[in-house]
Amino acid sequence: MRKDVMWQDKDLVASYLSGVRGAIPLATEQIDMMLRLIAGLGDGTVERFLDLGCGDGVLAQAVLTRYPDAHAVLYDFSQPMLDAAQEKLGKEHVTLIQGDYAPADWTAALGDKAPFDAIVSGFSIHHQPDDVKQRIYRDLYELLRPGGVFLNLEHVSSPSPQVEHMYDELFIDALVAYRHSVGSDETRDEIAKTYYYRPDKSANILAPVELQCDWLREIGYAHVDCYFKVFELALFGGVKPA
Repeated sequence: MRKDVMWQDKDLVASYLSGVRGAIPLATEQIDMMLRLIAGLGDGTVERFLDLGCGDGVLAQAVLTRYPDAHAVLYDFSQPMLDAAQEKLGKEHVTLIQGDYAPADWTAALGDKAPFDAIVSGFSIHHQPDDVKQRIYRDLYELLRPGGVFLNLEHVSSPSPQVEHMYDELFIDALVAYRHSVGSDETRDEIAKTYYYRPDKSANILAPVELQCDWLREIGYAHVDCYFKVFELALFGGVKPA
């Protein structure tokens, strides 16, 4: 039974966006690296891009800030997330699509929007089983124009329980700093308890970043690498050869 449907719950989305999204460690650096890669791996032209599993549109907002004349296609199966994205981005240069990319025919919902100069995704695809992840990566390859860039900012698995524990401690420290910065008086123990027993944790199906990079190479992506990583937070991807 799928667990990621919980992200269609308005209250869960509101709790995540207000209490967790702003605490992701090194989020600014991750997005800066994403933009550098779009510019450096591609040809510098972004006229149309896809944000898959867009959430509140934070990645699309960054790309549109750098490429203000581009058209963004935001795809997510959570209507509350799409509502948040529309509030953040408005309607100009933006198409919002409510849909589920787990079924094999999901790309039909994109209509004539493809091909894309760039495809980005943030903390979304890890909710799918590994065979579905691989199929999605193949789908995205077909949706890119030759020379197009795919970048996945993702939650990946740790190599050992010890490293997983260090990641958890890093994230809890970031949550404490963020919550206190917005006026919360929660203790670290209270925040840690909420973190470890958060309802969305069961929806995570994590895979090693090295394995996922191998999948991309097998599909045909070039320049494949993990370009940025801090414990379980990784930015990886590649380019469809021109």
